[in-house]
Amino acid sequence: MIRNRVFLTVPVSFLLALGLGVIANAQYLISTKAGFVNRVEGEVYILRADGEGDEKGRASLGTQMRAGDRLSVAANGFAETLLNPGSYLRLSENTEVRAVSVDLNSVRFELIKGSVIAEIGQIDKKAPIEILTPQGALTIAKAGLHRIDAKGSATLVSVRQGEIHLGTPSDFAANQSLKIKRGKVVTLTGSTQPGQPGAPGSPGLPGPLDVAKLDKDAVDKFDTWSFDRAQALTQANVKALSRTGVLTAGWYYDPFFRFYTFVPSRSWFWSPYGFGFFNNYRDCYDYTPYYYSGSSYRNQVGTSTGATVSPRVVSGNDRSAVSRATDRRLGDTGFGSRSGGFGNSGASGGGSSSGGGSSSPSTSSPRSSPGNSGAPHAPAGRSSAPMSGPRGRIQ
Repeated sequence: MIRNRVFLTVPVSFLLALGLGVIANAQYLISTKAGFVNRVEGEVYILRADGEGDEKGRASLGTQMRAGDRLSVAANGFAETLLNPGSYLRLSENTEVRAVSVDLNSVRFELIKGSVIAEIGQIDKKAPIEILTPQGALTIAKAGLHRIDAKGSATLVSVRQGEIHLGTPSDFAANQSLKIKRGKVVTLTGSTQPGQPGAPGSPGLPGPLDVAKLDKDAVDKFDTWSFDRAQALTQANVKALSRTGVLTAGWYYDPFFRFYTFVPSRSWFWSPYGFGFFNNYRDCYDYTPYYYSGSSYRNQVGTSTGATVSPRVVSGNDRSAVSRATDRRLGDTGFGSRSGGFGNSGASGGGSSSGGGSSSPSTSSPRSSPGNSGAPHAPAGRSSAPMSGPRGRIQ
């Protein structure tokens, strides 16, 4: 039974959600839990583990999943939940997931049916994310972009960026998981057979399995929606900084876009799709948070004019095209960090809970060039000094 009950939280006036580990400080989300619903389109429902039988309620922005809760998306709908800062789990239509653990040190979700896309921007290798499927466990210990489709007797795992491990976090820690690299798709059929560590059929690994080359041009409306969400998030980040000048690291609610966007702890951050996130305006005043392809323009709701956007860009397989289009002075680098690793980069910090609103420019900023001592330049008639922004503290 579905009761038309809306779990709505007003983002700017969160008080307390006892037992959920979520409160809001001004426009900042202070969360110690994964599974916070950041976007819903169409009909999205939540079934509480401690609820009354099969009674479902409508989920919306601000719904916090607890361990055992199930989130389901009806036909023609989509949903996005926050994982650890900079990472998201997106749900397609006719999809249902269960939150096994929402602790940020042991994030674990079960895909019951349907399709999900995991965009992992930041992650601690010692605290990997686990996704259970009907045909076995998957472990994500590195930044990347993955699509997982549960299709009856088989589960398809597409690795578009980064890598994924077949097996549990325990298998991964014991070097008994099987690593699947970028550009591969795996078909899991679910039977488990004895074998040698690191080989198909090893203890804890799903098998038999079929590893094939990924079709990088295959996309559907779920891929398009996920790409649009990734673009809208970076757009919200840049637009917020244009108004505030500097932001504190973590999840920041933008009232114009009506969802939370990511703010990195250091100067800049590159997502698996190739979009940039920043914490101060002087590092992004000339960054274009849109994807262009010739005369094509794509906005956050997925409309475009002119040339067709490449399917490889939409699917996340060609992130270098996004980097070139949004900031032509940036080459293709490892996502998450200009230094090649995942996470944040740059030496300038963002806002803090005390002190002035300005931040020191990074000597390794992508805005820097030889001879300018690393200081970025603002456009004519505009000061490069950041404006004071809202203050908050992310725990």
